[in-house]
Amino acid sequence: RVRPCQDTRRMRFVSTRGGAGTASFEEVISRGYAPDGGLYVPEALPRLTLDELQRWRGLNFADLAETLFLLFVGSELGGHDELRRLVHCCYEGFSCKEIVPVRRVGGLHVAELFHGPTFCFKDLGQQPLVRMLAHFAKQRGIRRTMLVNTTGDTGPAAMRAVTDSGSSNLDILVFFPQGQISDLQRRQMTTVASDHAQVSAFEGGGDDMDLPLKRLAADRQFAAKHGLCGLNSYNLGRPLAQTVHFFWTYFRTLEQRGLNVGAQVDVVVPSGALGNLSAAYMAKKMGLPLGRLVAATNSNDITHRTISAGEFHRSQRMEKTLSDALNIQVPYNMERIFYYLTGEDHSLVSTWMQEMEHSGQLNLPAPWLTKMQEEFSSSRVDDQAMCAAVRTAVEQHGYLADPHTAVALAAAGRLYGEEGNISKVPAVVMATASPCKFEVALTEALGAERWSAYLASTDFPKEARAVLSASEGPCGLLKSQGSLVDSQDAWEAEVRRLLTDRAPDSSGGGGKSH
Repeated sequence: RVRPCQDTRRMRFVSTRGGAGTASFEEVISRGYAPDGGLYVPEALPRLTLDELQRWRGLNFADLAETLFLLFVGSELGGHDELRRLVHCCYEGFSCKEIVPVRRVGGLHVAELFHGPTFCFKDLGQQPLVRMLAHFAKQRGIRRTMLVNTTGDTGPAAMRAVTDSGSSNLDILVFFPQGQISDLQRRQMTTVASDHAQVSAFEGGGDDMDLPLKRLAADRQFAAKHGLCGLNSYNLGRPLAQTVHFFWTYFRTLEQRGLNVGAQVDVVVPSGALGNLSAAYMAKKMGLPLGRLVAATNSNDITHRTISAGEFHRSQRMEKTLSDALNIQVPYNMERIFYYLTGEDHSLVSTWMQEMEHSGQLNLPAPWLTKMQEEFSSSRVDDQAMCAAVRTAVEQHGYLADPHTAVALAAAGRLYGEEGNISKVPAVVMATASPCKFEVALTEALGAERWSAYLASTDFPKEARAVLSASEGPCGLLKSQGSLVDSQDAWEAEVRRLLTDRAPDSSGGGGKSH
């Protein structure tokens, strides 16, 4: 067992905007957003030496996760043994012993983050976060109601984590954009039969539900009464958990290349709300020798425009794409990236984000754009290029990628060449979901015959096949009211009503919701 690199008993957390004081780990993951509207970050990131990284290199995935979480959680869970038990339970439902295998695809490395119970990387964040929330809720004898907006993967992973926790203290409400997630993703939610779970679609774009949920969280009296908590990646528990797979991937890549700790490795990340990219940046700031952090976007390209031109501008409309999970117009984790980019300047970040919230546009000053481009690269990949990347991976390397991973493969191909410039810095593509979830996209890329062959093969997960044949339960619908502003006001009111109807009483007790 590796000992922690520093005393973590008093780790505290602050808002990116600097107006919320300090908070404990429990307070941070229970609130989601900070009271001043910002996102929580550690008051000071742990700094790791190469000697410490060398000692971590030989840990298995669960032990590595335990070691990293100890830096942030300290003794809040009641001791090291309880943390160890909780963390190791998180990975019991994964189908691969390594948890995250790293494979060679041509000259590139591909880190497969999708071997969890819902076939996507969100399992790596949701399982630890939900189990920790369940622990704290049980400890305090209270109920928590999780509010989740999903573009396809977060919702199923969150619902599965709540179910796996076995907690009677947790309820969950999930919202998804109607017609903008895959059939399997929808069924992963609508086939869950539980008094503690409810699913609703809404008639809007992928992140249109974010503002209503943020306003509910900001209503402190209402949020406290109903025990509201968000599980999207604005909750710091998500990116903290996701730093683990960047450390793991770094070590495995060094092994495959015969390199020593300290050598740089670039990562290419399919980028939507930027929880994964912000986790990589935090890991780098902790001392993990990552080189360039590459954001691969689809046609909803606000992150690409920010990195390439300094234009953090909300688009007028959401483009429908075959890589739906990346359909984000304003990625909330850009705020964490700005925070670390500016050297943890609370005041500057607060000014920038207030400008963005007021006008929908922020133009990065030239010196900050230069600094961003020193650490980040980006590429915009449309559906045509994504489909071409799927075909190239299959035809040249026998590797079947989902559409989001294919976005990253296409970006890597542009930046490193098809063979990954193997004589230079190693580049790793983060594969964020299993191809089994995306029939429409892969049929478009490869044709119906190849999809049918995959569906009938042993490569298609039997658990996914069972979901496709299961009966769906009820699913609500929040209708558009014309304008986005009117719709968001109406959705907020409806969610308030749903929460009020679900509440058994106003005592905050731990009973069931029905």
